[in-house]
Amino acid sequence: MTGRRITTLRTAACGLTAAALLATSACGGSSGKSKASADAKGGAGGATTSSSPAATPQSVAQAFLAAWSSGDYAGAGALTDDSTNATNRLKAIAGSLNAQKVQLTLGSQENVQASSSGSTPSGSTSGSSTSGSAATPSGGSSSGAGPLARFGFNVNDTFAGNLVWAYPSSLDVVQGPSGTPVVHWSSSVINPQLGGTALLKAVAPKQTVTDSTGNPIDLTAHPTLAPAMNTLANHAPVSANPTQLTIQFVDPKTNNQIPNSQDWPLGTSNGTTPILKTTIDPKVQSALETALKNWKNSGVVALQPSTGDILGMASNDPSFTALEYQGTRAPGSTFKVVTTALALTQGLKTTDTVNCSPNATVEGQTINNDASLRGGLSPATLKDAFLVSCNTAYVHLALDGKLGSDYSALTNEAKTYFGMNQKWDLGMGPATYGTPGDQQVPPADGQGLFAREAFGQGKITMSPLTMASVAATVSTGTFKQPILVPGTPQIPATPLPPAVDSQLVSLMQGVVNSPEGTASTVFPHNMGIGAKTGSAEASDTPTTDSWMIVFDKTHDIAFCALVLNGGMGYQAAGPVIKSALSSLGYI
Repeated sequence: MTGRRITTLRTAACGLTAAALLATSACGGSSGKSKASADAKGGAGGATTSSSPAATPQSVAQAFLAAWSSGDYAGAGALTDDSTNATNRLKAIAGSLNAQKVQLTLGSQENVQASSSGSTPSGSTSGSSTSGSAATPSGGSSSGAGPLARFGFNVNDTFAGNLVWAYPSSLDVVQGPSGTPVVHWSSSVINPQLGGTALLKAVAPKQTVTDSTGNPIDLTAHPTLAPAMNTLANHAPVSANPTQLTIQFVDPKTNNQIPNSQDWPLGTSNGTTPILKTTIDPKVQSALETALKNWKNSGVVALQPSTGDILGMASNDPSFTALEYQGTRAPGSTFKVVTTALALTQGLKTTDTVNCSPNATVEGQTINNDASLRGGLSPATLKDAFLVSCNTAYVHLALDGKLGSDYSALTNEAKTYFGMNQKWDLGMGPATYGTPGDQQVPPADGQGLFAREAFGQGKITMSPLTMASVAATVSTGTFKQPILVPGTPQIPATPLPPAVDSQLVSLMQGVVNSPEGTASTVFPHNMGIGAKTGSAEASDTPTTDSWMIVFDKTHDIAFCALVLNGGMGYQAAGPVIKSALSSLGYI
């Protein structure tokens, strides 16, 4: 785990590692080789060797703690009666807690009632208010005859600033299916109050979030920013030397503290409230919010292409207040920017002839152009197809091999040059925006899907945030990962080849400046503005979603607007961006 310094447990009496502990029944035992999971099948572990005495409850407990503290979660899990769940939970808690050092010290053996079921280590509580029953093991099996032994142990988790969370826990060792001792797994081994689903997190004090000028953001005046700003306020990055942290039980689905759960404060407050300055430009934010007032179910984002700074983001959707960065919609023809970039890198020229037929058939499905282009366009060049947004031309590029023979070509293009298909950390923690999965542009499974992806349909999904980044990348030629907090590490991407980028800039400016361009009626001409319109079909809206992406090289700003059920790109999304540019005095 990044930033985590591993301390391998060594017993005070023996100084033995996990592997050596399994090979001995007492200190100074055999040096024979050991097998960490002799009974891995069925989720039960155990360890014996033919060249050493059988493992003892104490040696198994010591080996389990040694593997856990060293970050060998699979090794620790193999020493339990539920290796899969133990491995996954130990790894998940280590990732969420993010301690710099973990030290585990085995205590003495405790007295155990012979009739004990062994299902709950001593000291465990029900945990119902924190994680849904710590008393119920997360899985696995035991002999049912009670534990062979119970051991207490001490946990010391050290965080930045030398803040330490120390607490006692305990574990039971039971007889495994093969007769060897194993640790009986329950999440309560990690912490006596931890159940099977909750995470543990070290949380810094809540911050005051400000805009780029240093003024606190008023969420009453800017309610559309509430989801992101509230997350930022509670996602204070742990500084080099924090004076205070709080350990919390966290819901893995929401990343928020579980209501009514216990927490553990570490350190003391220095008496000041931390301040987090964001990239939000108050003038841009107000312009975006004003621009959306007449468009329901909409979202818009503005980026600074040279830095990746998010200058503003807003939505006007009461049922989805984070539409602008968490929306997952087919981007339609705005994605043709990425497809065109691929075609150009494959050697196609903007003056080359393409087939803008009235329709195209793909795997029995007929694909049409928009109503204004139902008759197709002949003759047509790649430039013509881009300016008028001819769907069938892009379908034929895919079908005719002009985009390459690899059905992952668009996936690779999107990642290599536009930074897609990766987790972006805006300052709120890593996430893959604009997709319900891990990739906005998943690999096509055949020619038919590849052809539909070529004009922004198929399985491709985006948010205004991700498509604004496409416009910003073309504006400068280099992807800058969007961020909300200055200094947040940004994922890099390969700069677009200069010849490719210059042609994309010219094409997008032609969409505005050329009479046949689909955005020619929206913006004033010859002002350095480039655009690409989009309309995308969706199953949950009666008409198409309206998309538009725009860059303004003069003012180092890029936009994407989405209006659900808004029609053509120039009908709704375009006017949103035009209104914002006008409010800012840029047009």
